[in-house]
Amino acid sequence: MIGKGYVVEWDLYDIASRIKQIDDGYFIFYSYKRKKYEIHNSHQRGNTLSLILPFDKLDARALDLVRQTSRERASEYLKEIEKENERARALSTEKAVKNAEKQLETALKTAK
Repeated sequence: MIGKGYVVEWDLYDIASRIKQIDDGYFIFYSYKRKKYEIHNSHQRGNTLSLILPFDKLDARALDLVRQTSRERASEYLKEIEKENERARALSTEKAVKNAEKQLETALKTAK
């Protein structure tokens, strides 16, 4: 049971069938609780939820996002995530060093 909502069988831009062309396990579910479209994959074990679309309407953006996050692109996507995480760590380290320098300067000024 996914929750309260409905499986999108047909839509104006034929997104439901075009998403199935990416992976035949994909299906679109509209969640009444979230008020969002969700992409599910029946080939996944356990929870079928793959992603929640951040858009209010089904259009080409949904296809682009599904393609971007599909398993064929998973290794590339993980590399992008790791690169972003590394950048965030570097910024965090830089910020910590600057903060430590300021604290040391303050401590040295008060010690005089």
